[in-house]
Amino acid sequence: SSGGGESGGGKRRSWDDEYVLKRQFSALIPAFDPRPGRTNVNQTTDLEIPAPGGEEGSSSTSLATDHTPQPRLQLVLRGPNIPGVQDVEIALTDPNWTIFHAVQELIQLADLGSRQEKLRRIWEPTYTIIYREMKEGGDEEGGESTPVASLMSHSHACASSVVSPATPVPSMSCTVEDVLQLLRHLYVITTSRDRHYHYDLECVESQLSTEEFTSKKITNKLVQQIQEPLVLSSGALPAWCEELTHSCPFLFPFETRHLYFSCTAFGASRSIVWLQTQRDVTLERQRAPGLSPRRDDPHEFRVGRLKHERVKVPRGDQLLPWAMQVMRIHADRKSILEVEFQGEEGTGLGPTLEFYALVAAELQRKDLGMWLCDDDMDPANATSLDLGEGAKPPGYYVRRAPGLFPAPLPQDSAAADRATQHYWFLGVFLAKVLQDNRLVDLPLSHAFLKLLCQGEVVNNINERIGLLPRSRSVVTEEDLMMSSLISEESEKELELDPPKICIEETKPWFSGILTVEDLYEVDPERGRFLRELRELVARKQRIVQDNTLSPETKARQIQNLSLVSSDGSRLEDLMITFTYLPSSKVYGFNSVDLVSNGSDIEVRLDNLEEYLELTTKFMLETGIARQMEALRSGFNHVFPLRKLHAFTPSEVRVMLCGDQNPQWTREDLLNYTEPKLGYTKDSPGFLRFVNV
Repeated sequence: SSGGGESGGGKRRSWDDEYVLKRQFSALIPAFDPRPGRTNVNQTTDLEIPAPGGEEGSSSTSLATDHTPQPRLQLVLRGPNIPGVQDVEIALTDPNWTIFHAVQELIQLADLGSRQEKLRRIWEPTYTIIYREMKEGGDEEGGESTPVASLMSHSHACASSVVSPATPVPSMSCTVEDVLQLLRHLYVITTSRDRHYHYDLECVESQLSTEEFTSKKITNKLVQQIQEPLVLSSGALPAWCEELTHSCPFLFPFETRHLYFSCTAFGASRSIVWLQTQRDVTLERQRAPGLSPRRDDPHEFRVGRLKHERVKVPRGDQLLPWAMQVMRIHADRKSILEVEFQGEEGTGLGPTLEFYALVAAELQRKDLGMWLCDDDMDPANATSLDLGEGAKPPGYYVRRAPGLFPAPLPQDSAAADRATQHYWFLGVFLAKVLQDNRLVDLPLSHAFLKLLCQGEVVNNINERIGLLPRSRSVVTEEDLMMSSLISEESEKELELDPPKICIEETKPWFSGILTVEDLYEVDPERGRFLRELRELVARKQRIVQDNTLSPETKARQIQNLSLVSSDGSRLEDLMITFTYLPSSKVYGFNSVDLVSNGSDIEVRLDNLEEYLELTTKFMLETGIARQMEALRSGFNHVFPLRKLHAFTPSEVRVMLCGDQNPQWTREDLLNYTEPKLGYTKDSPGFLRFVNV
């Protein structure tokens, strides 16, 4: 397509029919050309990072800007431009779409026969990109009056029938979505004793395992899809790929889901390089053993190489502020980040991995006030610890058996402001670890990993099948149509008797993911006390529901209730109020009111349940809301956090930290080791190495 643009001096470019718009990949540089005399671009470039607290960037000259109002244009794709077939238009409003993706969407909406027929004829039509001027309010001007197809109904149709063909289904038959729904129910039943199910599962659990839910055919189909270069590099994979990996992850083994994640989550540049790498690996395996390394064929087409951007940071006390500055500038870049330490000669992978390890250690510092911790030292951790920066005294790092979990903080406090900055950085840091395929030693708790992948797989499926409320409401096209069908009489009735507006409390994006069991895990000391209080509530309920007791007897027994492990102490003797007391002084506050004037409200048996609910909610939701929102915001600057939705917390731990306790067998060494420099897998020297 041709068009105009802005020149360097701010003047508008005149229309030029010969000007061609090409897609630019900021993270790619031209492929290496091995032919003699060819000049190749250096793959690694230096990126200047301003000192923390200084200006992030300055321009020596300020160009004069023309503030003359410019017309707003709307781009529309029209097709198929075939005689006898009505044209369809799709507005090109999604910045993440490619033209090929829009072509695929348009061809499915066009009246060209069956789905297979549409795919076969995808290159036959002529697709026209139309530009129109938009008036105030979004009205269009100019262009022909071609019906604009709605993609909302098309996307909902794709979601409701993920892999089913567009053929009518008899009313008594089940659709593919019905089968998937049944599989979700079976998976929940056989993998967890969910409270919504009341079956005797002994026989079921003895016959089914999670591996039996894996579908080899769909797995092979997914692998086949991501090996299509045009479809993958243009981000035009079928909707069922993303849909099934998120809604039915049990259909695919972890290796396949991780493969799909690696080649689709990080943008087109990474997808293109991934395809080229896969081709190189395939060609390398096809070579006969013992031959010299394969040279690049000069006639072989390669799109480009990933750019490496190198930054310099100091060691020591200023490492964390510099790391935050690096991630702030490099967050939305798709190039590979390399790190070099100031005053040192080392470059490349070694210093970069050391940088990630040192930053991971810095993030575990207790004085940051990020993590749940105690002032009472655990005897097991009462020794100095060296995480790469030299031996540190006991208590310098947060070391807890359950792992790291965000500390609940008053959301309007300075402590929350500081923690929010660190959690934004943590989100970028973890996303960069995944994007650049690094590993860090960061002992995150299982509950925190659940937040990263937005719940266990079972919880996600429960949400899908309606056992849990969805965290975000979805407005369907039917809802929009129903809202537009209000008659004039109904509008008059609403004017006479307007409905009462109920302002619902805004819940955080992770609401409902964590349960009280997670609280018991991340804070064992407080969890034991809260468990005793819950048992006290249960004993009270049993007394109240016992119809054999008289009211006087019930009142006397309730009054005599005491905590089990406190030597007969009654609840009133503990002088508990509706406040949350932090477990450490490092956070900088003494207490938080769970309700208005909570420090003046004493906890009694009649309001104990409310106290337990508010404490749990503060620790798992309201007290960490800003921190987790900042983490998600930072993570999304690199790639969408929802991409981790297809994994379990344990799988996310492996992706971030690697296998903590690998068990290598002789067969594993043979399968995953490639002998080089003349050695083969049958060489005596290599076999002696494997047998060690």
